[in-house]
Amino acid sequence: MFSIEFEIVLVIILSAVTCSIPGAFLVMRKNYYAADTTNRSSMLGIAAALIFSSYLSSPLVIIFGSITAVLAMILVKKIKDFTMFRAKGLSIIISSAFLCFGILIAANVSFSSTSNFDLSIIYLGETAFTYFNRLRIFGVDIGSYALYAISLVLIINIIIITVFYKEFKIDGVDKNYAASIEMRESTIDYLLLIMTSLSVSVSFQTAGIFMTSAFILGPAATALFYTKRLSSLAFVSVFISSVACLAGFGIAWPNEVSISGTIVSFLGVLFVVSVIFSPEEGLLKKYFDNLTTQKRLEEYIIMDILNSEIIDCKEKNINEVISYSLKWKLMRVSYIMNKLKSENKIEIVQDKVQLTEEGKDILNKFLAAQHCFY
Repeated sequence: MFSIEFEIVLVIILSAVTCSIPGAFLVMRKNYYAADTTNRSSMLGIAAALIFSSYLSSPLVIIFGSITAVLAMILVKKIKDFTMFRAKGLSIIISSAFLCFGILIAANVSFSSTSNFDLSIIYLGETAFTYFNRLRIFGVDIGSYALYAISLVLIINIIIITVFYKEFKIDGVDKNYAASIEMRESTIDYLLLIMTSLSVSVSFQTAGIFMTSAFILGPAATALFYTKRLSSLAFVSVFISSVACLAGFGIAWPNEVSISGTIVSFLGVLFVVSVIFSPEEGLLKKYFDNLTTQKRLEEYIIMDILNSEIIDCKEKNINEVISYSLKWKLMRVSYIMNKLKSENKIEIVQDKVQLTEEGKDILNKFLAAQHCFY
C-alpha cells in the first residue's frame, strides 16, 4: 500500500501526535507525574494481555494497558485522600510496583515458544517492525495494524477534546472559577486519564516506555516556552513532535541506528535549545533582560546623584568624582554619562552637569515606582 519508510514514519508521527495531545493538557495543568504514572503502570496490563495473546498487536493489549493505567491513577487519588502522602510520591511507588510486576510477567511470557515478544520492546518499542504487522480484511492487506490502531485512538482523543474543550480550558487555566461554577474536577481528571492511558497503550508497541514518555511530556514542555494559550500549546506540541519524528527518522534510518533513541535525543535537543534561545523565557533572553535592568539601574543611580547635588557636579571632574564615590571604573561611569547626554537626560549649564526636565521626570517616575513597590 505504502513504501516501508513512509508507513513507518507515518506510524511514528501519529503515535507522537496521539501522545502529545493529552500531554499538552497535562503540562498546562502542571500534572507532570500523571504521564509517567500511566506510562509505567500500563506495563502490567500489557504483560497480562500477553498471557492471553502472544502478540502485541492484540486489542487486549490496549484494553488491559488502559485499565491498569486508570487503576493506578485511581489508587493514587484514593490513597492520597485517606492519607497524608503526596500524590507525586504515591504515583512513584504505585507505578513502580505495577512496572516491576509487569516486567516479571513479561519476562516469563517472553520465554514462551509461541510468543513473539521480546523484553527489550518494553524500553525501546519495535518502531522499525510495525510495518510487518499487517491488518488484513477478507485476505486483503490494508496496511499495518499500528497505523489503524493509533489513528482510532487519535480520533477518540480529538473527539473528547472537541466536546469538552471548554471544560478542559476552564479547569486548566482557572481552577477557582471552575470551583465557583461547581464544575466537577474529577470528570476532567478521568477524561484526561482515559486519553493518556489509551495513547500510552496503543503507542507502546511502536514507542516503548522511553519514547512514549518523551512524546507525552517533551513536545508540550518545549511548546510551553513559546505559548501559554491552551489551544496554541496543543498545536505547537503536535508540530514539535512531528518535526522531531521526521528529523529523528531521517537521521536514524540511513545510518542504521535506533529510531526511538534518535527521536528521543532530538526531542531533548529541541527542549535544550528552547530553554536557551526561547524568545520569551529563554536563558539568553533573561540574561540580556537582567543586563539591561542592571544598566538602567546604574543610570538611575548616577541621575539621582546629579539631582541631589551631594557632590560637586562640575563637568571637568564629575566622572572621576562619581567613579571614586561609587567605587566604579572610570570607563564605566564615562560610558553611562555619555549615554545619558545622548538621550537628553543630562545637560551642562555654566560648567555644571545637571538633569534636564526630561531626565528629572524619568527619575521621579522611577523613584515613585520604588516607593509604591515597597
